[in-house]
Amino acid sequence: MDPENMGEQQMRTSGSLEEKSEISNAAETASVSIVGPDAMLASPPPDGGLHAWLVCAGAFSVILASGGLSVAWGTFQAYYQDNQLSSSTPSEIAWIGSVQYALGYLPCLLSGRLFDIGYSRSQLIAGSIAMVASNFITAQCTKYYQFFLTRAILEGTATAILYSPAIGCLSQWFGRKRPLVFAITSMGNAIGGIIYPIMFVRLVPQIGFAWTMRVFGFISLGLCLFAIIVMKDRRLHTKVATADAPKFFELEGTLTSAPYISYTVAMFVAFLGLFTPLTFMSDQAQALGLSASFGTYLVAIVNGSTIIGRLTCGFVAVRFGSLNLMIISTTLAMIFTYAWAYAKSLPRYIVVSCLYGISLGGFISLFPVPAAQMGPLEDVGRRTGLLLTILAIGSLIGPPVAGAAKGNRPDYHIASLYAGSTIAAAVGIMVLTKYFSTGKLFRGRV
Repeated sequence: MDPENMGEQQMRTSGSLEEKSEISNAAETASVSIVGPDAMLASPPPDGGLHAWLVCAGAFSVILASGGLSVAWGTFQAYYQDNQLSSSTPSEIAWIGSVQYALGYLPCLLSGRLFDIGYSRSQLIAGSIAMVASNFITAQCTKYYQFFLTRAILEGTATAILYSPAIGCLSQWFGRKRPLVFAITSMGNAIGGIIYPIMFVRLVPQIGFAWTMRVFGFISLGLCLFAIIVMKDRRLHTKVATADAPKFFELEGTLTSAPYISYTVAMFVAFLGLFTPLTFMSDQAQALGLSASFGTYLVAIVNGSTIIGRLTCGFVAVRFGSLNLMIISTTLAMIFTYAWAYAKSLPRYIVVSCLYGISLGGFISLFPVPAAQMGPLEDVGRRTGLLLTILAIGSLIGPPVAGAAKGNRPDYHIASLYAGSTIAAAVGIMVLTKYFSTGKLFRGRV
């Protein structure tokens, strides 16, 4: 090499080192800890211990405070139709619940990104404030637009903000046991779907709607405060350099891998039909002779039956793999969805509904796990967030299509055929996902 060029190269190297030293000193002086994703975690997930299980308890509390109310929407729908919103049509009122449920997923791509770059604590605080406020403000609502803004927009957005740190922090603390802890925390939805409808039916006649919502607000406050205290981010530093973190719209690596794409498509297709029986369960029960009040309790019973599926699949998936259990539970959900509308007697209808609930519980508890495991931890927020955002679209489309399939018919035969067929297609795509991941159709833990 020419001596003159060597001298110039040494000067450039020296200048670059001095510049890096100045940047390092400036960061040190400002006491800002910014690191790349490779140095985020001090050690692999501990998979247990006091701190890890406290994080699990905190995530459970967050999901109970947020998702539990979403699952209980049917009870609020019936009450609003007979009281504050009696001048609105059932379809108009249903839009509040649909948008609330969809917004619980739709912004998750953005909230997942915020988690990836280190804002987990801020998300917990902001989401908790919004969730508690939505309950207290709902107590004062009397008009349609007020309920839409508080229940659909504010509460739905709060759910999405809280969900990403719950899923992300769990992934930092648990590795092999991740399916089990996801199943445990997802029970917050099921337990909320049991206690909130029963509390609402019992409390409203005694203390009125406004104070019932304030009671829910105080419950949410206690649950969210507990989560804020116990949920810890395991990353060594609170901020990750955005230059080093995965780019928001960078479609390389995991997001363009065949397993991730096929799995996301499978979940979207499943969401088009999976919740059809739960959406129309109370109406079908009344057509078979059940009272409207028992229809509410039936929804609570089915939500309770999901606990069996959640825990069973969570335990078994630790050994045999989350995607394998997803395929089994979704196949069972397909069978009971086909059978649901053809149960003509009340005992058969209740049994089929509970069996559907058990299989649905296995699906709900595990569906985020394969996406969380399909790449590095530093990208888990964006990966699961994109999945949930796409699923929000499916949750908005599915129930209206099933309702249109029913039309003016007295039964839900066509709706169940539509829903069962979409779930069957989802099972086939999940099997394809397993093949892309392992190169095998029937063997291998994944």
